Amino acid sequence: MLVKLAAGAVVLGIIPVALISVGGLPSGPREDLVPYETRTVGAEEQWRQRVGAICKWELKQGKAFNRAFRRAAAPVDVAFMFKSLIRLNDESTAIFARLEAPLEFRRESKDLLRYLRQERAGLADALRAFRDRRRAAFFRSVRRLAQAQAKIGGLLIQLGVNGCRVKPITVPDTNDVKIV
Repeated sequence: MLVKLAAGAVVLGIIPVALISVGGLPSGPREDLVPYETRTVGAEEQWRQRVGAICKWELKQGKAFNRAFRRAAAPVDVAFMFKSLIRLNDESTAIFARLEAPLEFRRESKDLLRYLRQERAGLADALRAFRDRRRAAFFRSVRRLAQAQAKIGGLLIQLGVNGCRVKPITVPDTNDVKIV
């Protein structure tokens, strides 16, 4: 066994030396290679990536809520969905509030938080109007919600955040739609 290991070590040592002496392997470092270069990601790009990741998570949650809303059969289901959306909005607002924005995006970050709070207010008003069966107030609050979401989407597109491309909410005509 020891003889086999020694023979293997000799073979592994002889082959590179032979290749170097014949010219099969270069003996020194290659000059045609570019030296190792580190690429750093700026604070702005890092912030955009984090916001994009949050948006992707929210889009998945939104699709799940959309599927659940289509299957809502009773007023309790719709009320539960609105409560869940309010809780999702609260979580998103808390995440964005903890996310430290670079100096260049501080104003936009504050605007985003303000729009998220407007969105929450629209959701809460819609839930109250739905519970009280006030059709006009329900549609006003849904329009307010749609306006807040449009502002959020416009701001994120303006900032160049990936993962936040969503279709705006369409508010149906109040005369043709029944509230569950």
